[in-house]
Amino acid sequence: MGFKYVLIPASANEEMKEIEYKEDVTQLEQDTFREFVQHYFMGNSATVDKNVLLQQLQERTGVDLKGQQGADVEHLLNATSVEIFPVQLPTKDTNFIGISVYCDDKGIAKNLEENARMSGLIQASGYPGQVFRGDCFIGKVFDDGEDEWRRLDFTLKDVSADADWVASTKKQRENRSSSDMSSLANSIGMRSNAAHVNGNALEDAAQGETAQYSWRQADDEVEVTFKKEGLQKGDKKAVKVSFHKQKLKVEAKGEVLIDDDLFAATTPDEATWTLSDGVLQVTLTKAEPTNWPRLLKTA
Repeated sequence: MGFKYVLIPASANEEMKEIEYKEDVTQLEQDTFREFVQHYFMGNSATVDKNVLLQQLQERTGVDLKGQQGADVEHLLNATSVEIFPVQLPTKDTNFIGISVYCDDKGIAKNLEENARMSGLIQASGYPGQVFRGDCFIGKVFDDGEDEWRRLDFTLKDVSADADWVASTKKQRENRSSSDMSSLANSIGMRSNAAHVNGNALEDAAQGETAQYSWRQADDEVEVTFKKEGLQKGDKKAVKVSFHKQKLKVEAKGEVLIDDDLFAATTPDEATWTLSDGVLQVTLTKAEPTNWPRLLKTA
C-alpha cells in the first residue's frame, strides 16, 4: 500500500508534489524512506563552501576550527546527512501522530535558496523565525512510544496553515513549559546550517554546535539535540539522562555524549528528554529567563 509524503521545492516556481512511496514502512529500525531522502540530498550537485561552514561553526561554538584537523572536524565538514526537524511530537494529545520535516543538513554552506513555503508553514505551527533552505520533504508517522510505529499519508491538503495538525502543534508548543513534554527537536546533524532561526524574527539568542550535539534556546528553556547515529525506537532503555541544577549528563548505548556544568542554573524537575524518529533531544527549563551566551559554564 505504501504512504504519501510531500516535496516542497525551494524555488517558488516549482510546484509542490504529493508523492507515493510504494512500500509500507512499519519499523523505525528499517526506515527505507529516510535512506531515500538522504540519497536525494547526496545527489544535490551544490558544493559545500568549507570556509563558510567553518565560520559558522566558530560563530556558534566560539572555537576557531580553521587549520585544525581530526576525525571530528572532518566529520563536520564532509558528512552528508538528513536534517530531521520533528515539528509535532507524537503524544496522547495528538493521537500519537508526529509530523517531521526532512532537509539537507548543509543548506547555508551549499548556499541553497531559502524555502519560503516550508518556512512559512512551520512558522505558522508555532516556530517563529524558523527558516529552511533547499528542497524539503514533510511527512507523518504514528508512534505510540511502545509497540507501534509506522509512516502515514501526508498529502497536499495537509500543506496548509489551516490544517488540524498545525493547530495541535501550536497548542503543543504553547504548553511545552507547563506539561511533562518537551518542545520539539530541531534536527539532528548540522541543524544550524539548513533549518535555522532567523535572528531578525527572534532576539539574537546564542546557539551552538559541536561534533556531539547542537543547541538552541528560548527565553525560558534550552534544547539540546544529540548527533548519536543509529538510535532507534527500542533504544530508550539504553539512554541515561541525569538532570542537576547546573549540570547535565547524557549517555546513549554506553557512550557519554555530554557530562558538563551548564552556563546557568536550571529547574531539574521540569527537564525532559525524548527519543523520537531516531532523534535524541533534551529540554532544560531555565531557572531565570535570561539569554545564555553559551551552553556550558566553561567555553
